[in-house]
Amino acid sequence: MRLTALTRAVGLTLARDLPATGPGAIPLLRAGAVVSERYERALAAAGIHAVWVEDELSAGIEPAELLPEAVRAETASRVQRALESAREAFATAQPLALETLQDLAAIVDRIATGILDDPNAALALHDLANADQYTHRHSVNVAALGLLLARAQFRRDGWVDYRGQRRYDRINERLSQLGMGLLLHDIGKMAVPDDVLNKPGPLDDHEWEVMRTHPDAGVALLNSRSMSPLVKTVIRDHHERFDGSGYPRGIGGEDIHQFARIAAVADVYDAVTSERPYKGAEPAHVGVAVITDGHGTAFDPEVVETFRRIVFPHPVGTEIDLADGRTGVVAHVDPARPDVPLVRVAGPDGPVEMRVDTRTEHALVG
Repeated sequence: MRLTALTRAVGLTLARDLPATGPGAIPLLRAGAVVSERYERALAAAGIHAVWVEDELSAGIEPAELLPEAVRAETASRVQRALESAREAFATAQPLALETLQDLAAIVDRIATGILDDPNAALALHDLANADQYTHRHSVNVAALGLLLARAQFRRDGWVDYRGQRRYDRINERLSQLGMGLLLHDIGKMAVPDDVLNKPGPLDDHEWEVMRTHPDAGVALLNSRSMSPLVKTVIRDHHERFDGSGYPRGIGGEDIHQFARIAAVADVYDAVTSERPYKGAEPAHVGVAVITDGHGTAFDPEVVETFRRIVFPHPVGTEIDLADGRTGVVAHVDPARPDVPLVRVAGPDGPVEMRVDTRTEHALVG
């Protein structure tokens, strides 16, 4: 299968269900359906811009999903209900209900057991949901990617305790605490007015000041007796930057907790590659470039190195436009050479595969 722009999909067969548009809703279109011009218009109107399809060119290519769509849709629906509870809590100046926190803990467990456990897989992290679903699906995506990064990092390099020592025990316990923080990282945005949160353009100085209050607002929503301080540090500090240029405290380096440094990478990557009300989704290679360009400045170098081993600029199943005008599909990625994937293209006698150096304008290499 391959991921292709909706405009290229007419006449092709869907390989995966398209995401539902709300809690309990059925998929917009089921796998196996042929995309007609009528379907294309309807899906475009629903905010869908890319779909997974099956054809001869992509036969046998199986992208590795970060989180199965069924799990992502289920958990996103539950997160949406939790965020609605958070909005009510803000309105009444009450902390988030214990029942909501317990449900969120169960969601974290569901995500942790659902994410791929293969550190060598070339992950396809694309979320095909429309922009209206961004808020709650973003929380799920960040939790899934952040947990995957943390699991790989903790297994390889250990986690850092309060004394600054690296440890390799109690990893599952640490992942559970991190996962809750990741799932709740943007909960403070429920206190931000919708006209600021969903503004289709740059924020002015006043609006930006309001937006920058959401980390502290999220922490204030949580009952200190029922929530680990480690969860709160993710919520408060996921916008801090390694060079000290972030907010709300302007701290940097190891003064930012390891959890929040992991959250920063997962948060930014998913934001860049997702459909948002005010900005379209960028392809994977753009998201990867944002993270790698922030190595040592915006982001912790150790987390970036873990990210680069897991998230590739051209994942299996995505398309590449070649220098000769043809469109190819990534069939395999070597973790040691992520910028030179094996690409399948149409040939005179059927599909053929070749290495493509994506750093040199997709020039073909031997």
